[in-house]
Amino acid sequence: MGIVRRSIVIGLLAATLIPVVAAAQNCEPDSVAVQILGSGGPRINPFRSSTSYLLWVGDQAKVLVDMGGGAYGRFGQTQAKLTDLSLVAVSHLHPDHISDLPAFLWQSHLIRKEPLPIVGPSGNDAAPDFSTFLSRLFDEKDGAFPALGATLGGKRRDIPGAPRPSDGAVRLDVGVVDVTKAEPTTVYDRDGLMVTALGIPHGTCRHLHTA
Repeated sequence: MGIVRRSIVIGLLAATLIPVVAAAQNCEPDSVAVQILGSGGPRINPFRSSTSYLLWVGDQAKVLVDMGGGAYGRFGQTQAKLTDLSLVAVSHLHPDHISDLPAFLWQSHLIRKEPLPIVGPSGNDAAPDFSTFLSRLFDEKDGAFPALGATLGGKRRDIPGAPRPSDGAVRLDVGVVDVTKAEPTTVYDRDGLMVTALGIPHGTCRHLHTA
């Protein structure tokens, strides 16, 4: 059977949900659904994690959009496999959309060996571009989390109690989307799945809408 090509608008699929504790095995082979891992904002909410969404194709979680506070634990509850992910997309750089990314990557080398595509927005006066943001977090010498230097091609410092092997987290394949462009940008187009992104205003930032 040939590959079925899917071009998916995530915003239009928000009504098709999988409960947080649902097993991935329950998905039909050709089904497409969005699972909300978190829908909370920057304020504390005892019932909601911060923003994060999973796009499922059949029984595989293929696209992760944002990784706000608490979403790392929610991802673990879904029975999703990090090895199945085709793309991680970051809409913008506010903490409630990305603060769990270091924890998510910290355990990734134990599970995934292939590079992980990840895309985020270009910068402006309010925020750096996504590549610079990741360097500030994960640079092996000057980053906030040098233990994750391998995500950007460096080597992890030898930190007592840190996971092995010493090369740390999975390598990221980083893409930066120009959010000032009027037309959508294709950020992933492989294996029958196409993902596009478009910049939209969000306060002082430009928000990356992934479709």
